[in-house]
Amino acid sequence: MLDVMVFPKSIAYERRCTHRYRIKLPVELILEGGTVLPVESVDISNKGLQFSCDSWVADEIEPRGIQNHPLDQIRLKAVIDFPDMDKYSSKLYARCRIVTARRVSQDDYLIGLEFVDFENGSERLLEKFIRQNKEKFRDRLSTAD
Repeated sequence: MLDVMVFPKSIAYERRCTHRYRIKLPVELILEGGTVLPVESVDISNKGLQFSCDSWVADEIEPRGIQNHPLDQIRLKAVIDFPDMDKYSSKLYARCRIVTARRVSQDDYLIGLEFVDFENGSERLLEKFIRQNKEKFRDRLSTAD
């Protein structure tokens, strides 16, 4: 008699280990050469953020084509000035790597960043911002449906 193991055709695989919170925040991306690119976040978590951009920004990040070349070696810095926080410590400084890049239309992209390292203890600022705004995030999620 032959034992046969049956596996499901597909298993959803989730790499995300923290919840994403939908919020639009101005973000400055600083490329290795010093170029500063203003973008807007789509969502943020304790581990990273996703932002939207046009093809000009995408080409600045990877001139050879953001969808056609490996992105894991591209390093950049994200600077976010959190609203309604202490004015002396309201900026997040994080070194990041690109983990996803998706074209959503002819001229629009969604790019996901993973925070690799934080400067000046700003990871605590991120945690505090998310903690202080969880109720607002919940309200947005429930009204968005």
